Order: sequence, then structure tokens, then C-alpha cells
Amino acid sequence: MGIAVLGAGVSGLTVARKLQEKGYEVTVYEKEKKAGGLARSRVVDGYVYDPHGGHIFNSKNPKIVEWVFSLLPKENWQFRVRNAKILFGDKYVSYPFELSLCELDVDDAVDCARDFIMAQQGPEPDNYRDWLVWNFGKGIAERYMLPYNRKIWAYPLEDMETSWMAGKMPLPTKEEILRSFLLKDPSERKMPHSTFYYPTYGGIQTMVDRIADGLDLHLGEPITSIQKMDGRWVINGEAAYDAVISTIPLPELPGMMELPPSVQSAIAGLKYNSVTTVLCKCPETDISWLYMPEKQYRTHRIGYQSALTPAAAPAGTGSGAFEIIGEPFAVDRDIIHKPGVAPGALELSEVLDWEFSKYAYVIHDRDYRKNTQTVFNYFGALDGFHLLGRFSTWNYKNMDMCMQDAFELAEKFE
Repeated sequence: MGIAVLGAGVSGLTVARKLQEKGYEVTVYEKEKKAGGLARSRVVDGYVYDPHGGHIFNSKNPKIVEWVFSLLPKENWQFRVRNAKILFGDKYVSYPFELSLCELDVDDAVDCARDFIMAQQGPEPDNYRDWLVWNFGKGIAERYMLPYNRKIWAYPLEDMETSWMAGKMPLPTKEEILRSFLLKDPSERKMPHSTFYYPTYGGIQTMVDRIADGLDLHLGEPITSIQKMDGRWVINGEAAYDAVISTIPLPELPGMMELPPSVQSAIAGLKYNSVTTVLCKCPETDISWLYMPEKQYRTHRIGYQSALTPAAAPAGTGSGAFEIIGEPFAVDRDIIHKPGVAPGALELSEVLDWEFSKYAYVIHDRDYRKNTQTVFNYFGALDGFHLLGRFSTWNYKNMDMCMQDAFELAEKFE
């Protein structure tokens, strides 16, 4: 049985390897000349750069952990405790904000704690903006939650639904917040991936390359057409396969295959945003991620690559990649010196590289469920055609969850 996997990101490579292990003939197509998708890395003047955002590894699924470490043994990884901070005025406040109220000035802390105790009254709102106020209280919402989320989504929060947040946002209880506040101890922080692994050398690309090793990869070969002919799936008008697994972002598919008007309309209604990351030299730090809610800066977050592994930067130096949401814009070596881009307190000293990612985050707008259901109903009825991956299933998932989905899909092939 011949299977075509479209896209050599983590999802595509994982399912291809699992299927190959089961004895299937698998061909992987990738438009870029390098495998990895959003988990690609490159090295610039001795600095490791994950241009589509820092990708770390951790999983609650022991099968995923065992599989990854069988490909890239544990001694090749750095184990890290997540040290995330929020730049709040001139203070570095521990993440998440609501469990670190003891680090605020007294007036801010009292306002936030009082409002949180009084929060969650009345029916739960069905839009994200009102839900943030309802769940955290006005003090926390106005100081951090609303300004930060407006930056990262760049979409009206009142037009977003709320069901997507399970497992994405740390949601501590009132008891946990009061405990951290009264004990003046923010150390018990409830967050996803509070500990993680990162390859010692070469960035997350090192893991990607181990997964890709031995696969039949057609790199630099974009998909131009997908057709069903004589009971088989024909890719680019040439090779025919019994099954196709597509990890291609849904908005790209109408240009590759014939779809009903209703499905095209549903895909056109899907919302997402884009991001530009800029790698810079900076002072050494043990902070892994720094969040910036203040609206005067375009940057919403900086991921410190050099905090993930000592081999990410030359000795005695540090590196970080700051992120800006939105459409592509001109980036040059002087961007860090332009007003309104990033706080001067970060001491970013030299731009090393930059990258634009068209697909960064799926936006769960009010029509999300209707549109995705239309799409999935159609593709679910196609014989031998499968959707897999973050932007093919239109659901933002961490890397380990993408691997788990790939495992589960591979198991469905008999």
C-alpha cells in the first residue's frame, strides 16, 4: 500500500515514520528544502535560531517520551525548569500573573486579589473578552490578561469563543491564588510544560532530523495538485497512492484540489494570525520566555534561545527572538532601535536573523465550530484522505500532542 504524506513537519514526519515501521511504502512531500515545518532550526554565526518560535519537548504520554528518546537519546537533551516572566512596568513578575500577585506593588496586588475573590459571579460569558474579566476579575484582566491577549491575537476578543482554552491557559483556583498571595510565594505555578527538554546542539532541528532519518523525502517539491483518479490519489499529476495524509494548512488546499463551494466558503471563513520573529544578541539570562503586555510595544514575547541550552550561543553571550504578530513588514538590522518595537530594558544589541510565519495561531472566532465542522464532514467522507497536524485539523496543539495524533492515525492503518 502506497501512502503520500504532504508536509514534512513534526506531524507528517511522525506519521510517516510510524507507518514505515509498520511496513507501508511512504513518500513525504515538502515544499521547503529542509524538513521540519514550524520546528525547523538554523544556526547563524554560532547562534541557534528556531525561526518559527521556540519548540520544546515534553509530554504526559509515556509512549511519546519513550519514542522520542529512542531516536534522540536523553543524554542529547537539556532538561529545563520553565522560568517565564512578565515585564510589568519596570518589574519582572513571575508567570502566570495571577499566581504572582505577591510580587506586585501593594496597591496593585490588593486590587487584583480583591477583584479575583469577587470574580466568577453570574453566568459564564461565551466570549473571550468578557470571560477574562469574569474569570480573573477586573484587576488582573485590565493589568495583564486583556492587554496581552489583544496583542497576541490581534483580533477582537469579544468575537472569540472560549471552549478552546482547556489545557492552553493555566487556570488556578481561588485557593491557589490566595495561598501564593498570603505566603508571598509564587513558586507553585500551575502551567503547561513547567519542565521540558531541548536538544543540546542544533536546536529542535536535531530531533526533527532523527525522526526524518531513513524516510523517502521529496524536499523542495511543493504540492500543485491532488486528484482522485481510478480509485487512487494522484499527486502533482504524476505519482498515484492508495492514501493521502495532508498536513497542509487548510487555506492552501482550495488551490490544490477541487472542493465544493460550501467547503471552500467554510475554509475561507477560518481565521488565523501570522508572526514575525527576530533573533538578537542580548545579555545572558536564565529567563526562558518573557511576556510583554504593554501596548506601546509591538513585541508581545521574547523567547531566550540561550536559556534553553548553553550551546545556543557563543560563550559569554546571550540570544533571544522577539515576536510581533501581524502581516509581514520590513525588517532590517536597525529594527531594535526603532521606537515602539521592544523595551530598551531588554538590551537587545544586534539583529542576527528574522523570519515571517504565515500561520502562527488558530483564532477561535464565533464561526469556528460551524466552519470546521463543514470542512471535517467533507474530508471525513473522502476515502483514503486524512487530515493531520495543527493547521490541517485547525486546532492549535503543542508538538507532543501533534505526535500523539500522528500515532493514533498510524494505528488506524491495518
